[in-house]
Amino acid sequence: MPGNMLLGSIQISGEHLSTVEVRDICDSLKNNSTRLLSLRGCKIDDEDFGPLATAIGESKSIVQLNLNLGVVSDIHRARLLGEALTRNRSLNSLFLHGSPLGDDGLTVLVPSLSTHPFLTSLDLGDCRLGDGSIKLISILLPPDGARQGIHDLTLSANPAITARGWAQLSVALASSSTIRTLCLDYNSIGDYGAGMLAVVVAGSRTLEVLDLEGTGMTEFGGQVFLDLVQNYPVTLKQLVLSENGVSEETQQQVSSCLSVNTEDAAQEAAPAEPGPSTSATPGRSHDRDTSAAAVEA
Repeated sequence: MPGNMLLGSIQISGEHLSTVEVRDICDSLKNNSTRLLSLRGCKIDDEDFGPLATAIGESKSIVQLNLNLGVVSDIHRARLLGEALTRNRSLNSLFLHGSPLGDDGLTVLVPSLSTHPFLTSLDLGDCRLGDGSIKLISILLPPDGARQGIHDLTLSANPAITARGWAQLSVALASSSTIRTLCLDYNSIGDYGAGMLAVVVAGSRTLEVLDLEGTGMTEFGGQVFLDLVQNYPVTLKQLVLSENGVSEETQQQVSSCLSVNTEDAAQEAAPAEPGPSTSATPGRSHDRDTSAAAVEA
């Protein structure tokens, strides 16, 4: 089979997969021997996509699925993928960047996404989404006991989303999300949307990365963010403002402030050195137990 196949990983890019090759992938999924499946830009015949989706639904091992660049090429495939995700209970990352879903395609997917217990990373960049999709995405953001909520969201290059859509997203983010990484680059956001997102940053206790590259912001929007990071406590560690009308000086000042804030937060979080009078209880270890740390694909 073309591409790179490692233990627990199948990664193929830009190939036209034969029926035999798809069958081999399906067997691997059904045998629960694959944690990562990436078929980025691959062409899969219609008669083979259904069995592939079925195998994804049956797999108990897959945690990351990459179908970027048009693998989910129409609403019929979106429906098959949605049915698969309704049955799957292991996936935590789904990448559909460059899929022509549109609002209709996302409408088909969201019911299964909204009930998935472990999905925390979602890439819907360049999926031809509009304002209607923002309402659907907002459903996925907050944890509700049955699911963890989305931690990492990519909506890059969906220029049909208007100021109304970005306002709706900002309200949803500010309300109850636990978002950590938000990529909105190459959208029509402008200073108006940037101001709303600045409010999101100010109120969030989880957001660490915000990508606003190429979003039509001017120096005014840059100054809003600069005032924010200079004068208010934020969890943000990285803010991307390149390819906008924001001066290099302002960008550098924002980056410097975030670097200082990150260093200060790290120092505050660091455990204090024990003083000379501190003694440990005999026979008891005080080392931090990291054996149960979660491993994310």
